[in-house]
Amino acid sequence: MAIASIKAENAGNFTPKWKNMNKCLINFTVITISLLGVISCNRKDGNDASIAGKGGNATLRITPKHHNDQIDSCKVYIKYNTLDAANTYDDSTWATQVNGVPVATFSGLKNGEYYLYGKGWDPVLMQEVKGGLPHTISEDRVYELTLPVSETH
Repeated sequence: MAIASIKAENAGNFTPKWKNMNKCLINFTVITISLLGVISCNRKDGNDASIAGKGGNATLRITPKHHNDQIDSCKVYIKYNTLDAANTYDDSTWATQVNGVPVATFSGLKNGEYYLYGKGWDPVLMQEVKGGLPHTISEDRVYELTLPVSETH
């Protein structure tokens, strides 16, 4: 009778082995995925990937030119994290006269890839001009760039 009462008491506490194995498998999977996420976020070579944009110490000073003529009525657009022309841009500024030269300035930029696009007016040809230029910032300094623009056909 003692054996029967022990079996009766433990009858409600019995968990099949496969249910315990499923819980272990779920716990193992969750822990493994979590660890992979943490490990993959840390680079072992010590180099952080360059993410272009504001927040750095580099400056781009861009002079738009058409056939070696400076274009003073030009708006220059900048796209972060690409070397290709885009449909939308992250920032823009007008070229303004600096020591007699039209210059569009973007300052406070981080290392990374940028695409510059300019659109303006050539008063000699009396035509709209536009053009683009990819550029990579690799160090904190002032970059003096010429942005070639041409007629739109």
